[in-house]
Amino acid sequence: MLGFKTPAERHAAHLYARYLSELAGQYGFGFSERKLASRSPRRVAAYLSSYFVAGKKGKLSLQESVMAPDMPRSIIHVSTVLTQATGVTMRELRFRRFVWFIADRAGCPLDQAREIASQAVAGTLDLSADLFLPSPRFLAQILGRPPPTQPGT
Repeated sequence: MLGFKTPAERHAAHLYARYLSELAGQYGFGFSERKLASRSPRRVAAYLSSYFVAGKKGKLSLQESVMAPDMPRSIIHVSTVLTQATGVTMRELRFRRFVWFIADRAGCPLDQAREIASQAVAGTLDLSADLFLPSPRFLAQILGRPPPTQPGT
């Protein structure tokens, strides 16, 4: 289900549906409906959210599906072929998201955010030292840690 309202959104939705249909067999997606109807993004979101809460036509809700013991541990799967070809893992993607989060919140360059994130993940980030552009107190706030104590207090 694709929500679109403007001509540009309509064009993008039709392109997406066309490519999805063309590539479905190659990637094991199965049947995809090519008939599109104009719906506001809000209406589409409301329709889809009903599946998350109560399920439809005898299907489990998303919450029930995730909690079911016969379901995979993760509902997100990245093909091992893709991981091997790119070298990018879910762990790396989560780390990159963390780097962007720090860069955005702290207003620092990505290379500095990557260093902060690397030290935070490794457990070696010393917030008592003023090593980075954002202040240690601000970094602690961003990372959800207690503020550093002042020397001599």
